Amino acid sequence: MSHHVRIRLNEILHERRMTRQELAHLTGLRPSTVSDLCKPTASRIYLSTIAALCTTLNISVEELIVLEPDEPC
Repeated sequence: MSHHVRIRLNEILHERRMTRQELAHLTGLRPSTVSDLCKPTASRIYLSTIAALCTTLNISVEELIVLEPDEPC
């Protein structure tokens, strides 16, 4: 069975009623970076970005990034 990695940023922002713009301001990340990471097509993320997000949101890496099984064909 194959798996894929998913970044849960959009869900976390929704749960906290926080906008992407607010998160960008708090982390110092570009708004476009935050928006890109909220998309299901996000495929790359810098370690420094993970650190900024986890620190600002007070979450663990495991809460931000999850490994999920692929849907069967």
